[in-house]
Amino acid sequence: MTTTGTAATKQQTKKNGLSPPENEHAAVADEALREQIKAQSLRLVKRLPALGPVIMLYLQSPHRRYQFISDLEWLLIPPLVSGQCKLYMKQEYPISFVSWAFLTDEVEKRLLGNGGRLRPEDWTSGERLWLIDIVAPFGGVETVLSDMRSSFSEREIHLLAPDPENGGLTHRLLPPLAQTAESTAADGDSEKQ
Repeated sequence: MTTTGTAATKQQTKKNGLSPPENEHAAVADEALREQIKAQSLRLVKRLPALGPVIMLYLQSPHRRYQFISDLEWLLIPPLVSGQCKLYMKQEYPISFVSWAFLTDEVEKRLLGNGGRLRPEDWTSGERLWLIDIVAPFGGVETVLSDMRSSFSEREIHLLAPDPENGGLTHRLLPPLAQTAESTAADGDSEKQ
């Protein structure tokens, strides 16, 4: 019986080029990957109901209306899976949508260079907060920005915003609300003196 087991092991080793311990490690890694994919799929399925209203907003937006369906893979799926987005509703109607990412310096440079396309792993790669997409075809961008500043009051918020002068996009930085309140208080104190 031992001979048969050894022969079978040798045959398996010849077949895939891995020794039994390597096979076990590969099996564990495969299982871990399957579990990760399963967990990600479950998170996505739970958030799929938001996809319809967001796409409806995209259809109403002159800036997003002609987005390719394949762009949803990098533009909507990652923030839906990671919970880095918010859909604003008025009664039962969607009125705006925002997504954000936490980027490294390297990813930030790439974002500024290519105008917004992120890889799925980029969305949670660092500490720098970026608003990636604001879709508000019925108005309300300032309300979304105000809400984001309140939600992330201790952080600087970066975004790419339309540049009215050249028609492209420009980097805009919103300081933390706490910093804004401090500078307003300091300005008020200096006026009293």
